[in-house]
Amino acid sequence: MNTHKVNNNLSYGFLKNRIITLFFSEKQMDTIVDDLKDLLKKNLVPVRPSRKYDRNRDKYKHRVRPKMFKNMKDTV
Repeated sequence: MNTHKVNNNLSYGFLKNRIITLFFSEKQMDTIVDDLKDLLKKNLVPVRPSRKYDRNRDKYKHRVRPKMFKNMKDTV
């Protein structure tokens, strides 16, 4: 059985773009929230419980963390 969860990166982008319309729109809040729920349901990612490689969180413990540059566009 495949389980899915909401794609966090896209959901933050959707919320970022719609938070102002959520509070200052003349529409009913329920319709805006329902549209947002539909968007989130369309962008699901599978949960992979038995991954082959574990994340090494202490990877940069003894050395300098590489610099991350913001040279890409936002997701949404």
